[in-house]
Amino acid sequence: MDNEAPALSIARLRSVWDAEVGPSARRALTAAACAGLFGAAHVARVGSPLARGLAGAGLALLLAAIAARAVLVRRRRGDARRTVREIIGRTDEALGAATLRALTLADRAAADDRVGSPELAGLHLRRLLGRASQARIIARARQAATRWAGAGLALGAAALAAAAIEPSRVVEGLDVLAARGGEAPLDLPWIEEVEMTAAPPEYLHQGAEELLPFAPTMQPRGTVITVRGRPVRAGRALVLTDGGAEVPFVDDGKGAVVARWTLGESTTLQAAARFGRVRVRQADTQRVVSIPDDAPRVTLEGAPRTVKLLDEPSIPLRYEITDDHGLREVDLVLRAGAKEERRVLSRPAADAKVDRGGYELRARDPFFRRTYVPVEVRIEARDNDPIEGPKWGRSEAILVVPPQVGEPEARRYAALVKARDALTDLLADRIGQKTPEAGSAAAHAAHEAEVQATARAAVDAALSADHGGLRVRGRIASLARGQLARLDAALAAERKSTTRAAHQGLLDETEGALLAFDAGLRGLGHRDARAVAQRLADVADEAAAAAELLGSGDREGGEVRLEAAVTVLGGGGVELGKLGELGLDLGEIVANDLRRIARARGVGDWLHTELSARDLAARLRRPEPSFGGGGRGGVESGAPRGPDPGDASNADESVAQSERDLEELARDHAAETNAVAEELSRASRPEDVAALREEAKKHAEAIREAVRDLPQPGAAPGSAESAAAAGREQAEAMAGALEQGRPEEAVTSGRGAMRSLGDAKRLGAQAGGFFPEERAAREAAEAQQALAEELAWAEEALRKLRQAAAERARDGLGKSSQREGSLADRARDLRKRGERGDGRMPEETLDRLDEAEQAMRDAQRALAEGDGESGNERQRDAQRLLEMSSSEDQGQEGDAESEGERNMARKADIPDKDKHKGPEEFRRRVLEGLGGTSEPRLREAVKRYAEGLLK
Repeated sequence: MDNEAPALSIARLRSVWDAEVGPSARRALTAAACAGLFGAAHVARVGSPLARGLAGAGLALLLAAIAARAVLVRRRRGDARRTVREIIGRTDEALGAATLRALTLADRAAADDRVGSPELAGLHLRRLLGRASQARIIARARQAATRWAGAGLALGAAALAAAAIEPSRVVEGLDVLAARGGEAPLDLPWIEEVEMTAAPPEYLHQGAEELLPFAPTMQPRGTVITVRGRPVRAGRALVLTDGGAEVPFVDDGKGAVVARWTLGESTTLQAAARFGRVRVRQADTQRVVSIPDDAPRVTLEGAPRTVKLLDEPSIPLRYEITDDHGLREVDLVLRAGAKEERRVLSRPAADAKVDRGGYELRARDPFFRRTYVPVEVRIEARDNDPIEGPKWGRSEAILVVPPQVGEPEARRYAALVKARDALTDLLADRIGQKTPEAGSAAAHAAHEAEVQATARAAVDAALSADHGGLRVRGRIASLARGQLARLDAALAAERKSTTRAAHQGLLDETEGALLAFDAGLRGLGHRDARAVAQRLADVADEAAAAAELLGSGDREGGEVRLEAAVTVLGGGGVELGKLGELGLDLGEIVANDLRRIARARGVGDWLHTELSARDLAARLRRPEPSFGGGGRGGVESGAPRGPDPGDASNADESVAQSERDLEELARDHAAETNAVAEELSRASRPEDVAALREEAKKHAEAIREAVRDLPQPGAAPGSAESAAAAGREQAEAMAGALEQGRPEEAVTSGRGAMRSLGDAKRLGAQAGGFFPEERAAREAAEAQQALAEELAWAEEALRKLRQAAAERARDGLGKSSQREGSLADRARDLRKRGERGDGRMPEETLDRLDEAEQAMRDAQRALAEGDGESGNERQRDAQRLLEMSSSEDQGQEGDAESEGERNMARKADIPDKDKHKGPEEFRRRVLEGLGGTSEPRLREAVKRYAEGLLK
């Protein structure tokens, strides 16, 4: 019997059941899936890892359950027993049980013929299946479908509710759920009606700029980009981001949100919403290219190049600096090895984008004198960038190669040796000259003048030349010029009387001048050798320190320092040997000790290398001859330093003594000048000024009334209005001085006002009909006429005050007159001593001493007559001439000054503890000191300046 018929009947029953239940079940499952998906979206929208994990797990479980049911349902459809049990058994329990037994019997009969006939078993099964009521099955299925429909309705309602609250939340949640690396895959709109502005940094002083939203733009670094828009959906945490950093949008109180982004590097900005740790971007992008604030561009004229300081003792530096926004500082930077020095050249005004300037480096710059290695010279400039911090731009370098230690001094000494040789040739020529006959006197005089001019040119060339940054100054210069004047005087004497005696006199003077010059040259060589030795001693100490480093194991730092120090010592020792007898002696010592250092260094004996260097440093710090002559001991014999008795001329010491005498005279005369000023100040009584004060106030008011219509300051310089305004200011200053009882200042200001008003009249006459200028000239003329009367009154009042003060100070002035006469005698004696012999002074110095003596005699007479003001003024004139005489050629010869060759004043007054006068005394001393040392014509101006400082 065919077994297909029961299976077909069972399948038909399953089909009837599924036709009723299947649609409802599918709808219910779909509703469940939607509800689960929407619920998971709401949970995931929180954005935290926990929430996203729970939502993902729940959604995965739901989908797994639906898939598992589908597999289970498919398996149930192939299971006939389960179909009978679930469909027939639920409608008719007895029939279902009988049908299951019949199904079992049919399966057994089909497998085993002994059980029974398969046909009969199949027939029995078909009969039982035929007895199943399709109507009851449909009714039962409809009940199941109703339950599924109810569940589906409930789930659908839940899903609808989850979506209906705010559908976008579901989309956002699902986007957050699908995020990877904190970024959601789907871009969503967040803001609309977008407006953008860009505000450059404050230091650029540029206005804000409106931007076209989402169009690429270029902005200076530090620009604040403001993004304003209306939120598409409220309640979202909106941010402005470049993919890394972000700034929040905040409510502007008008229904919009705003965010401000400070631009750093070039970036792309997007609006986004923040859900916990997940960011959901908006599709619109704003590309912003950042324009950085470049470092200043510095151009140094001629750089890069290398300069030898001996060839170019003066190095002009001309620079130009440009910056895109503004400069703050320009520095000159000097670097030598590990040493660096910065000098501020300028601090440009705010927003200056270009700066040009110059600076001159000289060979005697302190930095050059402290280093012996090449110096790198640059110009560096700093900009005003507050965003990333100030940036420095620097120029190419000029490499300055300094001379060897002592090389400038050696060059100067060699030049002076050539000058001495020229004087020697002059003496040799005159020794060979025969006494001129009567007919050849003119030719002889011409020859003498010619050869002396040749020698003089050689000396002048040495005196005026620059020797590697050093010039011939100080004692040797004064001596040389004095001896040239001595030769000129002797030659003039021979021209007047061309006789044997006159020629012998010229010969004697030439010999004396040569010996004096030679003595001065030897003295200079001695001083220069001592100074160079002291500097080389510092280098020897550096070598010792480097050897000590090598002994401690620091080969990298010590080897370089030792090599540099030894190289400098070698070159400096050679130059030292060119500086006369002492220099030659010390130079040989340097060479010998360098050989000791080289031997110890060659075998790696750093201890003895250090000891040799320290021994050399100690010897150079006592730069005396090793062995003396003429019975004198040297430094090697332990003898103290003493004078050299072998000089054929004491010219060097004579010139030094004259310098000291001149400085002492100038110092004593300055004290006497100040004493007269103090005497006059003490003689001035406040009651004298108080008696004039009431009348002075009336005149002050008259002055102010006279200049009331004059222009105020502010007119163009060089115009009549400007000159008239200056006259007004000076006249008002005169009025103020009168009211405060300062008649001297009033007279000075009044005279200045008269000059300015006169200038205004002159400029107005040249204005060519221009009305403002002509009006200013007319008003100035009227004011000048009135001011002249007030100035005459002030001058007369001042004269009376001074006359009264002079009468009271007559006794003191008489004593000062006597002291002034003694000082004039000293000036006369000093001048006479400087007119002859080895200590002859230059003509310029002698002329100034003569003028100073005459001024002192005038001051003596005025003080004796009781005219203190005139006498004190002539004293100041004499003091100025003395100071000019003592400063003539008294510049430094080199480093000799550092050894104390110039004597300091050894006398100073120490005030008693009860003599402290406090601020008033300090103010008086400042005013008197400045007024007493200035040129008489500038005295009042300097005094007013000092008073302004003290106020």
